[in-house]
Amino acid sequence: MNSDTYIWKCAEASVSRLDAYILLTGGELSDDVIDAFVIRLCNKIEETTNSYDRKIHVTRPWLAQAFLEENLEMVAKRMKENVSQQKFLECERILIPIVSSGHWHLVELVREETKFYHYSSINSPIYTADAVKFINKFMSFIESNWGLGKLEHHGLVSVAVPQQGPTLDCGIFMIEFINRIVEKRSIIISKGDCAKYRAKFCAALLYVRDSPFL
Repeated sequence: MNSDTYIWKCAEASVSRLDAYILLTGGELSDDVIDAFVIRLCNKIEETTNSYDRKIHVTRPWLAQAFLEENLEMVAKRMKENVSQQKFLECERILIPIVSSGHWHLVELVREETKFYHYSSINSPIYTADAVKFINKFMSFIESNWGLGKLEHHGLVSVAVPQQGPTLDCGIFMIEFINRIVEKRSIIISKGDCAKYRAKFCAALLYVRDSPFL
């Protein structure tokens, strides 16, 4: 694709016109759309002192994917890029997007509580098992590589959140879960509002197209 085909590019992520069309028309969100959202949100957190809590860190979606695929070389690379030891110790909360079995869901590490919270717009033991698998591998990596000693057991709590129904809106729900956690708002999402959220996310990408952030 040439540069005119993309509406947004930054770092490793790029959102094409086709991605934007699918986003607007109710299709399944691409990994790059999710990644673009995370990059923009992380920049907002770094740049602001009011609306966002800087002690919250959101990882890129590739992190959990590397752990679930058991790609050790990529795990080391993604951890270095996403969650340094300093970041792990400084942040109170770390939000980690997961895509597994074609479904986007989210785990949130709350260090003070020694717990992970799991948010999924489809309740299924499959996605819970994937979250547990990721958490075990993530914590094992930290114990084995960072010299922090034996870490306390971190339990998993499944959070009751709005459900998406028979749609392709899991990515939209996950993005809104992240937005509301970061902004400290209640997680109240209506299936009927997903078209509005899709338009809002697409407009945000288009708005920064000609800015230095691109």
